[in-house]
Amino acid sequence: MKKHKYSHSHIEHHKDGSHTVHHVHEEGPHKDVKGAAADHDAMMDHMMDHTSQPNPGEQVAAPAAGAAEVPVQGA
Repeated sequence: MKKHKYSHSHIEHHKDGSHTVHHVHEEGPHKDVKGAAADHDAMMDHMMDHTSQPNPGEQVAAPAAGAAEVPVQGA
């Protein structure tokens, strides 16, 4: 069972190795999540944190190191 209500995600890959991740919510843009990831590992952590169930014993915590999350206004 999925924990999110995102219909799809967009990932922008930047020349400096960072990424911008935009999760599009089924209920509308007011619930979209957009975040920045410093590198590929942080981008993958962001995707896993927002689109999959935690593994047994794994805690849901703050964004991964190197990642930042901001709410999207009217995206």
